[in-house]
Amino acid sequence: MATTRELLVETMKQLLWERGYDATSPNLVLERSGAGKGSFYHHFKGKKELAIAAMESRADELSEEFDQLIAKHSDPLAAVVAYMCQTRDAAKGCRIGRIVQDPSLEDPLLNAPLKRFFGEQHGKLTQLFQQAQAESLLSDALSPEQLATLAISALQGGFVYGRAMQDGEAVNDATDGFIALLNTQRLVG
Repeated sequence: MATTRELLVETMKQLLWERGYDATSPNLVLERSGAGKGSFYHHFKGKKELAIAAMESRADELSEEFDQLIAKHSDPLAAVVAYMCQTRDAAKGCRIGRIVQDPSLEDPLLNAPLKRFFGEQHGKLTQLFQQAQAESLLSDALSPEQLATLAISALQGGFVYGRAMQDGEAVNDATDGFIALLNTQRLVG
């Protein structure tokens, strides 16, 4: 059974994904979670502290999912492809990237979990591309860092485009396009 704190964090994670930071009020969190105002303020000073906890939790969750997925593959490019080919609904948006464009995210404390998550993802993808180049699986025409940036950009751009167009498949089209480009850089079948 989840504690009240965990319930508040889980509720905030869902609301951040659905509505973003600026459109989520503490009252909505209380309404959705069923927690009382006293419980909310017992665990958190306010919305900002809860949002940071929720984003940290979401970042950890997504990083763990990524690590488990890539651990299943000895071939670094197969790991990248598996990550990019996960089924996603662009119309819902990225579970963490969805809130990046909220004006309040200019606050360094609110932005820190996002910066950490995307920095870690970039680093992990960079390592996979470095490994692929070291194993002569991938051309060195583009640096591992550039390829990692392109992968993240294709994924996040697909979410943005899909939400704008209300096209749930747009993110999959974007990641398929990245994989097609990546395949042109393969050195072996």
